[in-house]
Amino acid sequence: MFKWLTRTQNRTSSVKTRRPVLRLEQLEAREVPAVLIQLDYSRDGGGFFNNAEARAIIERVASELGGSLNANLAAISPSGTNTWSATFFDPATGGQTSVSNLVVGANTIRLYVGARDLPGTEAGFGGFGGNSISGTQGWINTIQSRGHSGFAPWGGSITFDNQQQWHFGQSTDGLNSTELDFYSVATHELGHVLGIGTAPQWTSLAQGGAFRGTNAIAVYGGAVPLNSNSSHWANGVTVGGQAVSLDPSLTYGIRVNWSALDAAALRDLGWGAAATTTTPQPGAPPQPRAVTSAPGPLAGPQPVAFTGNPDGIVSLFTVSGGVLSDTGRRLTPFAGYRGAIRVASGDFNGDGTTDYAFTIGAGPQAVVQLMDGRNGSVLVGQTVIFRGFTGGLFLAAADINHDGRAELVVSADAGAGPHIQTFQIAGGALQLQSSFFAFDNPAFRGGARVAAGDINRDGFADVVVTTGGQAEGRVAVYSGADLRNNVATRLTPDFIPFAGLWSALNAAVGDMDGDGFAELAISPDRGAPAHVKVWAGATVSCNLGAMASNLPLVGSFYAFAPTDPSGARLALKDTNGDGLSELTVASANRTNSMARVFNFEQVVAGGASAPSTTPFGAPTTSDGLYAGLNATNTETTSEVAPVYVEPPVFGNVTDTVTTNRMSGKCNCGGCLVLAQLASGDEMFSAIPVV
Repeated sequence: MFKWLTRTQNRTSSVKTRRPVLRLEQLEAREVPAVLIQLDYSRDGGGFFNNAEARAIIERVASELGGSLNANLAAISPSGTNTWSATFFDPATGGQTSVSNLVVGANTIRLYVGARDLPGTEAGFGGFGGNSISGTQGWINTIQSRGHSGFAPWGGSITFDNQQQWHFGQSTDGLNSTELDFYSVATHELGHVLGIGTAPQWTSLAQGGAFRGTNAIAVYGGAVPLNSNSSHWANGVTVGGQAVSLDPSLTYGIRVNWSALDAAALRDLGWGAAATTTTPQPGAPPQPRAVTSAPGPLAGPQPVAFTGNPDGIVSLFTVSGGVLSDTGRRLTPFAGYRGAIRVASGDFNGDGTTDYAFTIGAGPQAVVQLMDGRNGSVLVGQTVIFRGFTGGLFLAAADINHDGRAELVVSADAGAGPHIQTFQIAGGALQLQSSFFAFDNPAFRGGARVAAGDINRDGFADVVVTTGGQAEGRVAVYSGADLRNNVATRLTPDFIPFAGLWSALNAAVGDMDGDGFAELAISPDRGAPAHVKVWAGATVSCNLGAMASNLPLVGSFYAFAPTDPSGARLALKDTNGDGLSELTVASANRTNSMARVFNFEQVVAGGASAPSTTPFGAPTTSDGLYAGLNATNTETTSEVAPVYVEPPVFGNVTDTVTTNRMSGKCNCGGCLVLAQLASGDEMFSAIPVV
């Protein structure tokens, strides 16, 4: 005799209401349902389903969705000492209730439905039921698995909000903007009963803010982003421009049906769920899926460009199996210059070949030069940025305006305000696109570092800015969609990734898991060990009101010895041609400069098994290592040393911002606190203002 209690009632979910427009898909029609979803109205204490139209809709949903399933579920027929109780949330009261020795037929799911006044904006609440069992092991197995290899509940319950203004029509005729479509909500909640967002199988496949079932990935084209608690797809996820049923919220006045992605998730849970066909509702324009732009990548593995060699030469390395290998190819962007060189890469001219942007560290007048990756010619000649500034620059490159070409992002290092400028490249020159002071404080003299990539998968590369020192290390993320219009808008509240650490921070942005959301990696520079933290882009995007420091990490590890306070520089790009970005970590130790390359699995595993390489053969470098990615195989030499005169000016450390920095400014609590700090107290109290 066994006694068993499993499947507690916390595996439930709900749908809420919202206003943005969504799109529709139809369930596939099946003449002979493989699974019967048997509706039980005995808990409908308020008589919600006395409405014949409401009952017709819920029965239609049960028939359509049950008809799309294929599974052999054993019957539940208690007898003798084999007894059990089905437990579930009572739709009428919200309390847990049970039914002793419930009989459930083969290939049947029992579903209790009803309604009550639900709190807040919840329109529906559904999930599978639990059980308590007493009997033989075979009987226990029958209740728990029903003889099926995938998720197979006995049933569950769904509660609807009886205070909503429901549309109970079989079609959308008469559905207006003040009504909530009952068909859409019923379909959504039944998806939860069948395990989407609730089943143990779902939980095992929901990792790092995304769902990684093979069927869902095949339909979506990558890991599918989830909402903050991983119980739904992320808000606004679409497939082929069509909305999905298991979005966490629903717009008034529209119908959202079952989608190919929802059906694929059921297959990943073990259901033999049929694929669906897309049938847009007439008259509604399609909503295109936001995709990231990858300007001009080369086919196959791309070399990594390392700078830091005391002779000013840039070395190119390939990556295979996580191991760096010297190609023997070299670049010399500033002949005769022996200081620090920093590099960013991207397809600046749209020819499908990766180009390079180079700048220098502290010493001479800060300049930038761009080189054509196709033939090694000068794409943009040496150009002064921030006239009179000799503290050095940092660079990043990504497609900010979604035109298929990379834009250049430039920041001033220590000694200048956190002045950020983005440039388009046209006619052999830099054309200013946006200009702003990060952290809302031009008086901060710790400088800034930059990285860029599409974190929120809207098709516009976002710009990440980190402090360069003289303050507790801080990170700000600015919307690329707004920067293309010269408006600096926070994508998320600023955050401090390493509490109490007064050190420069370096960042990198790139899609490591293939879900279209770029991951965000942060590490300290000199003054602290090379502690690397990585956040999933999907997690950040699904929690835009939260500081990233409060969100779960994909990985957290020391890239080099935790006793070495030299920090690290980071880069994220596809280095082996598999379509996923790898994380290159370069040591900032001047006398022991090494590099390591990590794939997503190694990041998740805490940096395990990634070998170290000394790119220049000797550990000594001019300023530690910097890594630039996606270099070509063209051997190139520039014979022009850094200029010391005044070419056209694109900015100055004392300039004011050319756009109204208050427009589009976030007024969330985190940003308001930052604004208060930036006005002249804690964050910048130790920083001289000149």
